[in-house]
Amino acid sequence: MEAPGAFPAPTIPAATSARRLLDILERSFHASKAQWLFLRELRVGTGRRNSSAQRLDAFALNCMPHLAMKRICYEVKTSRADYLCELKQPLKRRIGMRYSNEFYFVVPGGMLSIAEVPPECGLIEVGNTTFEEWKVLIKRQAGFFAFDPASGEYSMITVPAPWRDTPGPTWELVAAMLRNQRREFEDRPPQPAAQQKLPFD
Repeated sequence: MEAPGAFPAPTIPAATSARRLLDILERSFHASKAQWLFLRELRVGTGRRNSSAQRLDAFALNCMPHLAMKRICYEVKTSRADYLCELKQPLKRRIGMRYSNEFYFVVPGGMLSIAEVPPECGLIEVGNTTFEEWKVLIKRQAGFFAFDPASGEYSMITVPAPWRDTPGPTWELVAAMLRNQRREFEDRPPQPAAQQKLPFD
């Protein structure tokens, strides 16, 4: 298996925020609002950490019955230290694994090697690169990939997550999703007022 750095280093800043990684991920994998419900910072579960419900970085629900209403959980890691700490605490993934059919770690491109990914999880790499570098980076992909030439942003499945048949959502999860959506609407800034042309006599 290749080690980190075996491919061109991404130009994505080291301090890339989890929010930016999720922005790129959503545009690449879940842009269709009619097909996907994409929830961030989803607090769910009875487990408590620091007096708050356990949190999923992102949770995607496919709204199409013919696609089995696929559920994907995403855990974002922006540093190797954070990722390695996560591996030592597999119970932290229990809620995400329970509610999803596929579980992915989302990391800046080139941060991990394939050998470092647990067998029950998948890996998605996200970053910025040039088109020439992208032609080399794409050799790492093992599934869906996306590249935007205008911005240089890319995301790709480096390790496909295994499919798991899990029980359907509980009322607890449904309530958490509704709370998440309500919070998003309440926090969203209001749309600017529509401007109208005034008639002149």
